[in-house]
Formats: sequence, C-alpha cells, structure tokens
Amino acid sequence: MSRDLTKEEQQKFADMYGTGTKCVSCGNQDVIVKIWEKHGTNAAEIGGDISPSGIVGALVTCDACDHAETVARARLLEAG
Repeated sequence: MSRDLTKEEQQKFADMYGTGTKCVSCGNQDVIVKIWEKHGTNAAEIGGDISPSGIVGALVTCDACDHAETVARARLLEAG
C-alpha cells in the first residue's frame, strides 16, 4: 500500500534521502512524496517509520511540470 507524506514528513524524508522538497526538473517546491511501506511496519500511518527499515520505495512528483523521480531502493538503503 502507498500513501503521500505530509509536509512535515517531507522535510524528514529530505533530510534522510536528500530529495523530496522540490522538483529536480523545474525547482517547484509543490511536490508530492509517495511512499510504499514495508509489510509489517507502521509507515502507512502519519508519523510512521519512513526510514529504510519502514519503506520499500518512494516517488517524488511535481505538481507544476509533472516530472516524477523514483527514489531507488538502493538509495533508500544507503541512507540506512
């Protein structure tokens, strides 16, 4: 299952993974960060574990230019 991060969680995500606060294509700061939680974790809940042990994938999508950036599993694991 997936969910969109809140603005507060987006900042935490950006601190952990180096992306998620703005579009890498156009610089727009109105982005959506969607995560896919790891089975058996609480990442599906607001405020849940969005560390590499809590999620298996993420996507950053821009509302302005529709650019999307997949955050690779390898990148997530490197942050751990």
